[in-house]
Amino acid sequence: MLLTDAIAAFQLQLEADGRSIHTRKQYARHLRLLGSWLDANGIPAEIDAITTQVVARFLVSDAARKTAEGAAKLATSTNALRTSVRCFFQFCELAGFVARSPGMLVRRARCGEPPPRALSDAEVERLLAVAAKGDARDELLVRLLLATGLRLGEALGLETQDVDLGRGEINVRRAKNDRPRVAYVPAELGARLAVWVERRTGRLFPISGRHAQRRIGEMANAAGIPGASAHALRHSLAMRVYRRTGDIEVVRAALGHASIQTTTRYAKCDEAVVRAAIGA
Repeated sequence: MLLTDAIAAFQLQLEADGRSIHTRKQYARHLRLLGSWLDANGIPAEIDAITTQVVARFLVSDAARKTAEGAAKLATSTNALRTSVRCFFQFCELAGFVARSPGMLVRRARCGEPPPRALSDAEVERLLAVAAKGDARDELLVRLLLATGLRLGEALGLETQDVDLGRGEINVRRAKNDRPRVAYVPAELGARLAVWVERRTGRLFPISGRHAQRRIGEMANAAGIPGASAHALRHSLAMRVYRRTGDIEVVRAALGHASIQTTTRYAKCDEAVVRAAIGA
């Protein structure tokens, strides 16, 4: 079986398992990288030709360890690649494409999780100042992400009827893993949303995720915050809530995390809370 056919079958299984489009795209991107490396090294792109040694050679190659610009990838990035390779070949074994998975020896490297990239209060002010000079839609999207902690995909999936300003709530019908949840709307943002919703029907922000990411990146660069993404705005809300309450469970509820384990990363990285606790 050709690698491309096996990848197509894997993608179908991921979709059948309810995995998100973002997860499926990441697996596809990593496996295409493997296919390109095989081609560049004259190795047949057939599942039966890929052994544990071939997989190991790929994972230690520059293709796997370096970015397109030649810089070393972060350990978290290479671990994500290892996970994709291991899960793909495990699927191939279970599906009967190979007798044994050539990725069975692959292990994730031990590494610390990087702290979440959150914006400081000064950076938030600069970003909002830049956003206020541009398109009203882009400004409202930035304010919404900062004030509610919605994921970008959640925000772009909203429709006008999902906004209940009487209760100060946004009904997110399909959050991560297709779980519905509620996000809470601060009063100041509610007034802005009321004006926006009043004139519209259908989607609240009828733009693509790629376009939204690009616009947020452009505004962040203009505000002197290079590398800030839409998810950094979510992190910023989490850190603000934690500094205000000191209660990680409140942060979990604000972000809509299913497990408190996901939220504890915010408790570990706020130096100000530690200093205040010990009087430093």
